[in-house]
Amino acid sequence: MRTSLRFVASALAGAVGVVLARPAAAGEPEPPEFPPFAEVSKDYEKVVSTADGLPSLYTIWVRKKDGQMLAELPRGYETQRHFIAMTVAGGETYAGLQVGDQYAYWKRFDKRLALIEPNVMMRSLGDAESKSSVQRLFTDKVLVDVPILCMGPSGQPVIDMDALLVGGAQQFFGPQAAGANVRLATIAEAKAYPYNVELAFAMPVAGGQIRTFHYSISLIPENTGYVARKADERVGYFTTIFQDMGNLSDDKVWVRYINRWKIEKADAKLKLSPPKEPIVFYIEHTTPVRYRRWVREGILRWNKAFEKIGISNAIEVYYQDAATGAHMDKDPEDVRFNFVRWLSNNQGTAIGPSRVDPRTGQILDADIILTDGFIRSYWIYYNQVLPELAMESFGPETLEWLAKNPEWDPRVRLAPPGQRDYVAAQISGRGVMKYGGHPAAISEPTLLGDNEYDGLGHRVSQINGQCAAGKGMAMNMALLRMDLEILGLINDTSTEPAPPTEANAEPGGQPAPAGDKKDDKGGKKDDKGDVLDGVPEGFVGPLLAEVVSHEVGHTLGLRHNFKASTTYTMDQVNSDELKGKKTWVGSVMDYNPVNIRMESGKMQGDYAPIDIGPYDYWAIEYGYTSDDPAKVLARVAEPGLQYGTDEDTWGGDPTVRRFDLGADPIEYAKEQVRLAQFMRGKIVDKFVKDGQSWSKARRGYGITLGQQTSALSMMSNWVGGARVWRDKKGDPNGRTPIEPVPAAQQRAALEFVIKNSFYDEAYGLTPDLLAHMTVDKWYDDGGQADLFEDPAWPLHDRIVGVQAAVLTMLMNPQTLQRVYDNEYRVAADQDALTLPELLQTIEKAAWSELDAKPSQEFTARKPMISSLRRDLQREHVDRLISLTTNGAWSGASAKPVTNLVGQVLRDLKARIDGAVKDSGDKMDPYSRAHLAEAGLRIGKALDAQYVKMK
Repeated sequence: MRTSLRFVASALAGAVGVVLARPAAAGEPEPPEFPPFAEVSKDYEKVVSTADGLPSLYTIWVRKKDGQMLAELPRGYETQRHFIAMTVAGGETYAGLQVGDQYAYWKRFDKRLALIEPNVMMRSLGDAESKSSVQRLFTDKVLVDVPILCMGPSGQPVIDMDALLVGGAQQFFGPQAAGANVRLATIAEAKAYPYNVELAFAMPVAGGQIRTFHYSISLIPENTGYVARKADERVGYFTTIFQDMGNLSDDKVWVRYINRWKIEKADAKLKLSPPKEPIVFYIEHTTPVRYRRWVREGILRWNKAFEKIGISNAIEVYYQDAATGAHMDKDPEDVRFNFVRWLSNNQGTAIGPSRVDPRTGQILDADIILTDGFIRSYWIYYNQVLPELAMESFGPETLEWLAKNPEWDPRVRLAPPGQRDYVAAQISGRGVMKYGGHPAAISEPTLLGDNEYDGLGHRVSQINGQCAAGKGMAMNMALLRMDLEILGLINDTSTEPAPPTEANAEPGGQPAPAGDKKDDKGGKKDDKGDVLDGVPEGFVGPLLAEVVSHEVGHTLGLRHNFKASTTYTMDQVNSDELKGKKTWVGSVMDYNPVNIRMESGKMQGDYAPIDIGPYDYWAIEYGYTSDDPAKVLARVAEPGLQYGTDEDTWGGDPTVRRFDLGADPIEYAKEQVRLAQFMRGKIVDKFVKDGQSWSKARRGYGITLGQQTSALSMMSNWVGGARVWRDKKGDPNGRTPIEPVPAAQQRAALEFVIKNSFYDEAYGLTPDLLAHMTVDKWYDDGGQADLFEDPAWPLHDRIVGVQAAVLTMLMNPQTLQRVYDNEYRVAADQDALTLPELLQTIEKAAWSELDAKPSQEFTARKPMISSLRRDLQREHVDRLISLTTNGAWSGASAKPVTNLVGQVLRDLKARIDGAVKDSGDKMDPYSRAHLAEAGLRIGKALDAQYVKMK
């Protein structure tokens, strides 16, 4: 039976107490302080250090029959700093992902040892008096204490290591070790090296799943020669922060260092020198051979940025290979090695975290996780993330308001009807949380989780939490694969590409894909390379390489840059100037979409970014140059170097956006809608192949609807928008920090959103298409996603869900407030989009049928107002009435909006009454009943508002 830490402590304390209770007789030697090591270590085997002639950091002994482990602390442990890196190595979906780390030291208290976390958040770089005060006020923290079992062969304390690491697993791994059954724990690994030990234990956790917990314990020298570099808001790095209580300048109390590797020239005199010590990545043997070269390419792209600052081959890559045994002696969990790990878990995820010295920001270790889901989850992601696409750029204030008004929430409106009450209850229940449960307000500081803000706040050294680049790749693959199938360039019923023909080369004006070249006679030439899992390598390879480059960028210290995709115009993106020569985005640290051109030009550029961008070069130069970094920052206003990150997406800058593209993203949005329309026309005939289920038609339409929703969300953010620049005063060509979006651009965006969401034709639904949009029914785990779906697609619920989401995008309090504030920001003699114009434009478009004089007799089968339009109009009236309610929201814009909305309602009621009167008997029963109800509701709402005013 496993010996618990508490049992060992009490047993030893009792034994010592008995001995001490009897004084030694005259002439008798004093009893030993601890029992002999030989007695304590009976039946244990020593883990021999793998380095010839060098002792291991900790000396480890194991007794495998019952999973026991002893460890002798290193010589000089009293002055050493140790780094404990934790990884769940097996037994969960994301096994291999870095969980957390602990910077600590050991301190002896008589017969016990305490593992202590030093205080590094509160420091003083000032006078001796402030240092003394900080040391007294902000003390270190005891993490755990253990008894000393005996003194080891080297004269150092010996502790029960398995009791510490197994019995205390939840202290290190948090909820991932909850419910651990320590009685069934076994030693999964025990390796010893001169500067680290690798220890792993397998045991059942809550629910019985056997999980492996790996500890990589290493020594951090007091001084590595690393020089910390101050962070600057003009360029995006993860940071290590502390408060300097010795500095009395308010703006200098918080000190921020960038997180980066210690990499420098081997010969400082050379313009181009190899590094003293390169950054080395190993591609794990679980990575499919067919994808390895693309993973390697994605890593090595960053070497170009280091070459520009004089370091050649800064990054090296090696393949771990089970067949040949190459590098199989290296454990990915070992803090000394950096791995790119491939997980076959059916998830579309990519994460690139790193571990950092919390004193300086020096990166110590990095492991990138790639998963295989992006390959097979082609269309499912669009169904799963449709609400996310609609919610993109909603800030904390909007989420808090939606928590109180769930009927406005796209997550509710886009949910299946049977789940809406459940989703609404979840959202309204979260309303008690700060900012409506915005991800940044509920992020986890210590462990990586499913929140993109995990690991950023409330900790000394930031780490990369959840990264959605992998999910984005899954969406890109869904869109690209559907396009290629419709064009006949691939056939998902086989692993071979369809033979290229003139008939399938450019249907609908669609240019031939990149990689399809023409021979000298003008005929098609097949040059797509191998077919990888049904997709030509020329398409899937660059997408994978880009995702890898993105995650490697994180491990180099870089944060997201969601402003980078606005570097080039769409004509430049699809031009000979860039295609195959230069990437079409400013940075791989953006979430970049797939580039598919439709009808707007003959040239099709690269489908995916083919390299790192100008911002990436600049960021690496700032972080790693040996020259003056201030000179690098002076270039901030140069084209291509714009920067905006995760928290900037909450604000009103519409260029800080995920999955947009182009200097004027409305052009990209138009391309997206054109592509959706093209695809919808081909779903029945081209997308679903003979022998396939018609459920594929429904999934295909889901892809196009997600694409359309993304474009609508993208452009709605331009209404009331203001571009934000991070330039500082005195920067060459520095820009004004806040620049309202020109009124013409806002109107163009508003027109686009209305045109592509308010009208029936925007959705491309035909009786023939709807007749084929069904689902498969399987009453098992593989079919649960569709089990409760109606085989007949609920078109009214889904379309009004999108329309309701659009009204939320345009009429939520934050957007209305931004429009109102921008009116004041813009000089009175300049054009500006105003609140009255915005509200009137929406109202006129939503109710355009009221402007036409009935020239024919309408029937229930051919109504004056279609069923989809009636749904939209009901939603619009609901929103207007809601905005007139006291307490709809607070703020200076609330009353002006209420007054304006009241006038819109009065005008609308007059229009409705006039249309009903003018139509006579020509109006159909649906439209007449609909307008009568709308007029009645508006009248009641206006009466109620009048009563409240009195």
